[in-house]
Amino acid sequence: MAEEQEQDFSKLSIDDRCAHKNWKARLSGYESLTSLFQTLDDEKSPEFVKYAPIVKKLVVDSNAAAQEKGLAAVLAFVENYATAGKYVEGVVSGIITKCLISPKVKTRETAHEIVLMFV
Repeated sequence: MAEEQEQDFSKLSIDDRCAHKNWKARLSGYESLTSLFQTLDDEKSPEFVKYAPIVKKLVVDSNAAAQEKGLAAVLAFVENYATAGKYVEGVVSGIITKCLISPKVKTRETAHEIVLMFV
C-alpha cells in the first residue's frame, strides 16, 4: 500500500490557497493571512484591501478546522484594519448562519470576538 504524499501548498499564492478545493491548502492560506494581517504596520495598508473580498468567505468554510483558522484570520483583519467596518454585513451574516451554531467551542468564541470587534 503506497502512502499518499502530502502536497506542498506553500508554493501557491495566498489567493490560490484560500480558494483551493483541498481544505489543507485553504487552512495554509488562512494561516498565512492571519500572520500577514498581524504583521502589517499600516492600518490602511493596500494588503488589507487586496484580501478584503475573500474575508467573508473565510467564515463559511465547509471544513471545521479550516473554518477555525479562517475565523482567526478574520479576527486579525478586524483588529488591524482601520476600515474593516465596511465588511461587517458579509462577515456577520456568515457568522450567524455558520459559526454561532457550531458544535466547536473555539469556533463560537472566535465568532463572538469578531462580532464584538465590529460593535
